[in-house]
Amino acid sequence: MRVFVGRTELLSLIDRLVEVHATDVDGASKPVLVVEGCGGSGRTAMLNKALDTWQGHTPSVLVRPLERPFEVDNPVRTVLAAVMLGLSVDIPGYAVAFPRVVIAQIVIAEDFDGLGPDEQLTRLRSLLNQYQSRAALIGFVRNLITIAGSLAANIKLPGVDVIAPSMTTSISDAVAGRLTRGRLLGKATWGPKAAWFGHQDLGLRLDPERALIGLSSNAKSTDPAIRRGVDDVLVGALLADLRHSVAKVKHRTSNVLVLIDDGDAPAAASFIGSLLRVRQSIAATGVRLPDPLTLITASSGALVDELAGQVPAPTVWSELPDAAGIATAGQFCARVRISELIETDVRLMAKDVDPYRAESIGSAVYRLTRGHPAATDYLLRRIKQDRELLVDLDGLLRDPGPESDTTVEQYLLRIFGRGLSVHHRVRRELANALVTVSAARNRGEALGLVALLPAGVEHDSPLFKSRSLWSPPAAGGEQKLPELARLLGLRALAARDGQGPDWDRVFRHLADGVAAEDRASRLHYARLLDGRDAIVDELADLLPELPSPHWLALFDDIVATPDPRRRDSDLIDGPDRAHTRHEHIAVLVALVPAFESDIQVTAPEQKSALCSRIAHSYERLAEGAADKSPFLLRANRYRKLADQFQ
Repeated sequence: MRVFVGRTELLSLIDRLVEVHATDVDGASKPVLVVEGCGGSGRTAMLNKALDTWQGHTPSVLVRPLERPFEVDNPVRTVLAAVMLGLSVDIPGYAVAFPRVVIAQIVIAEDFDGLGPDEQLTRLRSLLNQYQSRAALIGFVRNLITIAGSLAANIKLPGVDVIAPSMTTSISDAVAGRLTRGRLLGKATWGPKAAWFGHQDLGLRLDPERALIGLSSNAKSTDPAIRRGVDDVLVGALLADLRHSVAKVKHRTSNVLVLIDDGDAPAAASFIGSLLRVRQSIAATGVRLPDPLTLITASSGALVDELAGQVPAPTVWSELPDAAGIATAGQFCARVRISELIETDVRLMAKDVDPYRAESIGSAVYRLTRGHPAATDYLLRRIKQDRELLVDLDGLLRDPGPESDTTVEQYLLRIFGRGLSVHHRVRRELANALVTVSAARNRGEALGLVALLPAGVEHDSPLFKSRSLWSPPAAGGEQKLPELARLLGLRALAARDGQGPDWDRVFRHLADGVAAEDRASRLHYARLLDGRDAIVDELADLLPELPSPHWLALFDDIVATPDPRRRDSDLIDGPDRAHTRHEHIAVLVALVPAFESDIQVTAPEQKSALCSRIAHSYERLAEGAADKSPFLLRANRYRKLADQFQ
């Protein structure tokens, strides 16, 4: 299934961040790109696609930090080690070597505590001399692969959980070979590379050996500030190694590429934050150093919050820049939200199910998923296995899901819940809370439901803080849940039995919070609590009084939330017998949300009939409206839709 359909613009942006043009004479750093999205948005798939594109053309690595638990007291920086190992895979034309990083890793693995100053120096010199030999280096690198190699996706065979022995041999030989190449008897010469720790590209005047001993001692600290300082030295060494390595590549056309999945994970956030701080520090010296590294990471939105106060706030790219825009941005970091698929994208994906019925299949699936990538991909695969599911999407949602003891709709709702956890675990209290807040039309209303949520889900919970779960507000608008998450949540709320506040209690709580002058909200909740009969009379009385655009806007607000209980099925599925103003308004209250979002409405002839009835009622209401034109325009729209579905 082609989950990259509709993502070509973002993939092109990643390519532009990797590409190096002849005009990039100073080798200025490209901004770190943070790709944000909710659970199931396809962030990981985007990174996999970028790795497939560039692997073999430029040194590239995809790091998955959750492959190994983060240990705050472990001196080995696993993400840094995984980056080094992954970039050491042989690429034609490149011979990336990491002498400074290897020196740092050797030193932080040693314990200098308890030794006097002179003894520390003696031990350091003996240690570095020990690792001058190729055999010792290979053994050291093998140990690093054991510790951190599993994080680097590109040094594991696809579908294999362990690193192939041949890959271990290849990587360790490559790392050691590039450090000893051209040396007498294959020995590494550490002196010139160790000297870097004295200045660190920042104009420092430190004793390199004392700086290395201090690095070892501080690497074991659990103090967050000290750990950040250590990280900065290590990442600075990585950048220096990359800078010197690629300087030997003639006519280079691409940067080294590092991709980090789950950038919210503590180990990943530490590495990314350090890279940003190091680049900021180098820039502050006024010395322009080439920076050949491009870093792309995926995040739920928590990464930016985690780094707030440590690094400048990232630029928000609501529109993806071209190459010139990237060059002139002058920013260290940028974030972009991964968009949901549009209907034409889903129709294109549906060609994999049936190239001749792709339009109808894609439209039906889009009606349910609203372009959520993971849900779209999963449902299309299910429909490919059983075409009969297409005519009963409601039944498909109630079918057993791919995980034990779950239905399909529970599984899809869990995808959103997993997006709220760094480790992709579904917390029961958050899952229950997500169902409850699905009743709210926006984040502001959802915050008003905190009193009904499980203990531990407060205003500062990931449920409310998640930047990716709540869509960016339109101009003057509010943040909202993805349409699929809200639909699934409302279905779960309607069926809730003892797992939390029921439908009536939740919507009554929302209704009680409505301001007295907010007629639209009052009628909105009256419909969801008491049905169409609770609102028809008032709408009928307002029809000749309100300007027609205002009445129609009020009507749209009232029917904006779908009612999965389908209490208007008598009008949706029954014959059209409306004659009075009240009856035509009742028809619209029932049929408009049914046509727009009812997943039980799938057959083209059914959609055509609904559109014809909606058009007829708008035409009849125009006769009693203050201005006929807006009603007739709507009627014409639905007439055209009715013709399209015939």
